[in-house]
Amino acid sequence: MLLIEKRNQMEYKIESSKNKLNIFIKSHEVERETLLSNFALCQKGQCSCPTDEYKKLQSLNISSLDDELILNLESKPYQAFDLNEIKKCLDFTSSNLKKDKYE
Repeated sequence: MLLIEKRNQMEYKIESSKNKLNIFIKSHEVERETLLSNFALCQKGQCSCPTDEYKKLQSLNISSLDDELILNLESKPYQAFDLNEIKKCLDFTSSNLKKDKYE
């Protein structure tokens, strides 16, 4: 399944299969550091998103290529990510980017 969204000025694409998600996020260099910091918290299980999807997370690998961040998520055995909840997380992160930009 492929889902492309542009919400709160952050454009992303989600590819899903079985227990894995690949999320491709277009980002500017200025935003990239903030995004990396936010997603690093998710890796540690210290996510501040308004959802419990991080509890399903087996692994999260983060990489960067040109103007894109790539998140590779794998769920725990017998768990499945809810795409609507993942979108909530991404929207929450995007709205925090806007706040940081104007503070």
